[in-house]
Amino acid sequence: MSESVLSSITHSLEALPHHTWVIDRNGVIQFVSSSWIEYSKEHGLSPRKECVGANCYELFQEFIIEPNHRLTLLDSLQSIFQGERLVFVTKFTVSTFKKSSRTLELEAFPLMTDLTSASCSLIISLKDLGPVIKEHHIQPYRSFRSISKPPYKLRLIPICASCKSIRNDKEEWLRIEQYLQQKLSLQFTHDICPGCIRQLYPQYAGALKKILEN
Repeated sequence: MSESVLSSITHSLEALPHHTWVIDRNGVIQFVSSSWIEYSKEHGLSPRKECVGANCYELFQEFIIEPNHRLTLLDSLQSIFQGERLVFVTKFTVSTFKKSSRTLELEAFPLMTDLTSASCSLIISLKDLGPVIKEHHIQPYRSFRSISKPPYKLRLIPICASCKSIRNDKEEWLRIEQYLQQKLSLQFTHDICPGCIRQLYPQYAGALKKILEN
């Protein structure tokens, strides 16, 4: 992307609600919002004073803890550049130089709709979800030797008819993802379905239709 084009949209990028990067096809960072620079200084995410010109893939290697998350993220960004998807959303844990861990939500989508252009860039939106909460210890498995009744019975789980939150045994209302993480120790990665793309990103609806037709 030319410097003149990037400078013309800098104000709009700074106005976005979350920390923002812009990367090119090679992963080179072309723009970093001032909020991200302040955030990285506050939490010590990287020793580098300036991220513009650095390779985002190398930065991901530095502070994303789980190797599988790094691989999924890199593959998904490339799939956007290749026109296989329009938006990618995920959550991952980052390790800071202050010896603490935080959860970030990342959303990636094209800055320019012409994905075939060699100058196509992606916007990387980063939202801090707070420090990592320690997981509850899992109770050891107990085998059933002599069972006159089934080891469990059908249980009704209270779920909100409006927002679909679930009430746990402590009378706390949790999102479905939180409830499953507590009960089953599941790890989630986020994507976005075609229906939500049409609702949230109507400007990409035409491109989505072409992809699905192919």
